[in-house]
Amino acid sequence: MKFKRISFFIISFLSLFTPQYLIGQEIIEIDPLFEYPTAPEELESLTDKSNYLVKHFWEGFDFKNKQAVDQNALNDAFLVFSTPLRWADLQVANQSVDRLIDKISGNPTLLLQFTKAAEEVLYGPRAEIWVDEVYLKFVDACIKNKKISDSRKEKFNKISRKLHNTARGEQAPTFSFENKKGETAQYFPMSTPTLIIFGNPEDTDWRLARLRMETNSALSQALEKGKLNILFIIPAEMENWKESVSNYSDKWVVGQGVDILDTIDIRVIPSIYVIGSDGKILMKNVALDSAIATVMGLIENPA
Repeated sequence: MKFKRISFFIISFLSLFTPQYLIGQEIIEIDPLFEYPTAPEELESLTDKSNYLVKHFWEGFDFKNKQAVDQNALNDAFLVFSTPLRWADLQVANQSVDRLIDKISGNPTLLLQFTKAAEEVLYGPRAEIWVDEVYLKFVDACIKNKKISDSRKEKFNKISRKLHNTARGEQAPTFSFENKKGETAQYFPMSTPTLIIFGNPEDTDWRLARLRMETNSALSQALEKGKLNILFIIPAEMENWKESVSNYSDKWVVGQGVDILDTIDIRVIPSIYVIGSDGKILMKNVALDSAIATVMGLIENPA
């Protein structure tokens, strides 16, 4: 999950929020689909305000309308909804999303539109925050909906499989790859903390990041002593990849896995996973510095 700064303005004055886009040099305003609620002034804490807003946010939306709504306006409504959603109590947030899905499940057109909005706000490349658990609720609702065609469900089935397969807290999935010797190898969770980097060896930013890793004495010592595993896997077919990784440390496991994108959730390159000593996914799709700090913490303070 990635975060950006949250503004109290949005939480305190949601009813005054008007979506705007900057297209070229022209600002395009989009009229909200409904009037957004405002938290009562007597609620002082961020959590209380957020709980109120997620409970009441969609009350002004016309769920009885069977026609498609403006997708851009719905995307913006979902964006505003996502702000208090991330600060509400977990139980309140989940109940709010479940109630929303229950209301739209009988309208496949609206369900698909909400799922697209959730993808835009919580999962896709333009999302300010990634919340797989919430987006997955909409994806799975589409899969279960008998009124949605199988052709439309094909995309959702792939996403669902990858997100369930690589959910934080779950056992890391095994996968096969070709190693530098040309042999077929397999990754499987081990009892040693593991850093898995799915990346492109030709990427300039990654080359600089690898240099930082190789000059990190604490990281190198942990690797030398067998307290840490590091894998660098190219998640697609790449010509002459062995030449590109020929100078990688022999302590790293390096390879290419052409089918990995079908089973592993990779949304950025490099995509970095941290696997704990229990074989479970602790972090995924995170910045390298955060991943290194976490894995070194596991080594210095084993459970």
